[in-house]
Amino acid sequence: MRDLIAEFMNFNRPFAQRNPDLLRVKVARMAESPFAFFRGTFHVFARDVLDNLSEAAPLFLTGGGAEIDLVGDIHSENYGTYKATDDAIHYYINDFDETTRGRAGFDVCRLTTSLLLAARERGDPLEKAVVVALAAATAYAETLPRIFKKGGDVEYSSNASSPDDCRAVSDLIRTAAAAKRSDFIGRLTEKDNGQRRLKRSPHYFNLPEGERAQALRLLEDYCRRMPAPSTPDFYEIHDVCGRVAGIGSMGRLRYAVLLAGKGTKDARNVLIEFKEALPSAYDVYRQRDTELAALVGRAERVITMQRCSQVASSPYLGFAVDGAQSFQAREIGPQDSRVDFKTLNNSAELEKLAQVQGSILARTHARAITRAVGLTNPLADLENREAFCQRVLAFALAYADLVQRDWSRFVGARAELEKCEQWPTGS
Repeated sequence: MRDLIAEFMNFNRPFAQRNPDLLRVKVARMAESPFAFFRGTFHVFARDVLDNLSEAAPLFLTGGGAEIDLVGDIHSENYGTYKATDDAIHYYINDFDETTRGRAGFDVCRLTTSLLLAARERGDPLEKAVVVALAAATAYAETLPRIFKKGGDVEYSSNASSPDDCRAVSDLIRTAAAAKRSDFIGRLTEKDNGQRRLKRSPHYFNLPEGERAQALRLLEDYCRRMPAPSTPDFYEIHDVCGRVAGIGSMGRLRYAVLLAGKGTKDARNVLIEFKEALPSAYDVYRQRDTELAALVGRAERVITMQRCSQVASSPYLGFAVDGAQSFQAREIGPQDSRVDFKTLNNSAELEKLAQVQGSILARTHARAITRAVGLTNPLADLENREAFCQRVLAFALAYADLVQRDWSRFVGARAELEKCEQWPTGS
């Protein structure tokens, strides 16, 4: 029998034992809304898909479609801007932590459900929230065949024209392009004996000595894998601390390392984050890719998927290995930003954003299809686009309702969940 609270405890028990205070922060963030809860429970989504709940239409478990590389935990908050090696500001999927293999419908249904929940969190009426969700599915279904068959592309960057008249993305790219590193570093740091130090806050905290030592080893391994720096003291360490961010990945080891970069005097430092790479929950529940070799190579797999998916990637994107653990590495930069869907003027703007996000996911899948082996008809699910979109929307409506009920149960159990040191031993 499905037990949401037991499922949450079983999955998060290792994180609770490692850092109970951080787990309490995760519980508090997830309790804020059904959408936040959805972002923190990809493992529940993966289990529900595999268990083929009555609420979950088996769009991704039936038929003869081959498996492709998936984003996995794809939702509307996992898109954002970054500065890439081509010096352009790109808007794209920027979190591949849960990348896995499966039917394309897995990603489409998760993204569409997230947009439905986001619209409802804004207070949009159901009929408009449905239009937003359907816009993403339709954009995906229309874009994938076009770019796969004709070799086209979908690019949203400061080097491209206005993305489908989506003002929210255009404004985000424009604002990110105008951001200055000196202002960004200046806000995050303070001077300490001539060096910069990250200001301690709810987002940045002091590390135990063992974790600090690991962060230093990771930086050393990362540097060996990266091109030679532009200045000899680029990788000089100015500060190391822990970082709190996100919801779904909260509990993983996460280190922030402040480097000299191109000069600390002018606040041209570079901030690198190392995030612990773990198997996708979808793979764990399918009992695959969890052996030691897969764990050691997990960060490389995540970063490879990200590079293969994006038009251009950040020059600081990489990975590092420390014993049996691997970590993804990326820059926390001044151009990193995402659309705050709550500030959009109306649901029509969210609909435009949903179209952009659906198109980007289609482009990601088109690239994944070209890497798949033995794919006979990669577009079989889209032969009847209306039927595809109808099934996706049916899933999103049913699963969003399940999320609402799960969230209510979660909020009711919050006091119990926050006593994570007292959780019973899992099965």
